[in-house]
Amino acid sequence: GSGSGGGGGGGGALACVHLRRGDFVDECRRYEEEARSGHARGWLLAHYERGLSCLPSDEEVRLNLQALGAAAAARGERVAYYGSSDEPAALRGSQPAGTQVATLADSAGLLDAFAAASPEPLHRSVLAPVVDQLVCARASALLLNVFSTFSQLLMAHIGMRRPERVGFVRDLSELAQRDLGVHVDFWRRQNPFDPAKLLGVQVAWDAGRLRMVAAPGVVADV
Repeated sequence: GSGSGGGGGGGGALACVHLRRGDFVDECRRYEEEARSGHARGWLLAHYERGLSCLPSDEEVRLNLQALGAAAAARGERVAYYGSSDEPAALRGSQPAGTQVATLADSAGLLDAFAAASPEPLHRSVLAPVVDQLVCARASALLLNVFSTFSQLLMAHIGMRRPERVGFVRDLSELAQRDLGVHVDFWRRQNPFDPAKLLGVQVAWDAGRLRMVAAPGVVADV
């Protein structure tokens, strides 16, 4: 994605990384089967054709985090990483050297504090994704799963920072990202011909369609 960013000029910035595992193992397998079936839905094919990943491998997680850090550094931002994941260990085990991704699992008392402040009894399993949404909605850089409704809802929350200009939307166009000062990218697949790079191109939503954006030095030349 693109944008002016809230943490430019050498300042600090929060980066939110949303990684799905769990039920997405079967979900993504079904998506891949559909993509190969010859009668896949258009949006699904578009995601795969652009190199986007539904279930990134550990190495793809490392490469994508590395790309996220490089992009932030190019903008002059020092990034603190927050991870939203149903399997936090998958993030911890795939961090590039020098990168630390904090998750809700690292702050056990935080959920208890939220639960104590709630006027209604809330189970931790319900509360955790809510807290993740609240934290990630304050991020200026996001690495999301284009196949995930959680990621879409997160973009909607961010759009509500500017209700009069952007509002409650499921995706953020390049213009909206500039307006909001955020950078949105999606998990991408490893290039099988050059495993040190990611496949394809950086992408962003633009007027409801995915637009390809060059990312020199990060993605493969295509």
